[in-house]
Amino acid sequence: MLIAFFYLIATGLLTAITFGMIHAVPRWRHFNVAQLAAEPLAVIPPQTIGYILTLFFMILVVKRGTATPFFRAVKFRWPTTLLPYIAAGFVLSFLIQIASSFLPIPKSLPIDEFFKTTHAAWVLAVFGIVIAPFFEELFFRGFLYPVLVRRIGFFAATVLTSLLFALTHEGQLAHAWAPLLVLFVVGVVLTYIRARTQSVACSFLVHAGYNGFLFCMIFVATGGFRHMDKLR
Repeated sequence: MLIAFFYLIATGLLTAITFGMIHAVPRWRHFNVAQLAAEPLAVIPPQTIGYILTLFFMILVVKRGTATPFFRAVKFRWPTTLLPYIAAGFVLSFLIQIASSFLPIPKSLPIDEFFKTTHAAWVLAVFGIVIAPFFEELFFRGFLYPVLVRRIGFFAATVLTSLLFALTHEGQLAHAWAPLLVLFVVGVVLTYIRARTQSVACSFLVHAGYNGFLFCMIFVATGGFRHMDKLR
């Protein structure tokens, strides 16, 4: 709870500062808050800095409780071979895309507004494949899941961790139940992998592979992010 609270405060303040700096530039003063919130080049940098600050806060939390090095304490251990887990993420993403075709996924979602320009797409790709999965796995499967599983058991901990994981993305998904259900299932798989391998690094690799497959599809569909209008 402390980590989540710290992240929300830090990211909120950084985003407000960033929006204020943008508004201070005369040529960008006409942008309102809603327009800035839909601009990845205005949102992603403060969120990334918020992730970094929260990572340092996580390290402080761990140091207060144990002398064990941070990544060992949260069980972030790289597997012997990385490729099978990345490939598993690709396969999971492919299967989820097939299953999603049978669900009432809205044709337009708030997150779609981020994909406007080539530069924005590349920023989103780096953030979505590397930065966001790393932080989300640290928090949900490195901190939250171990706390829950000790108190309520594997099944309930998996369900609750996956539910909270899905709900953190609801703003990007128009609060629609179908895409949230998809993310819940993805969360269950990631939590199972973390529990099975006893490694957050493994769930991170699958998560990165899952998102990587999605961005690969967008990359191909838009001719290398050059024709973003094809997503409309």
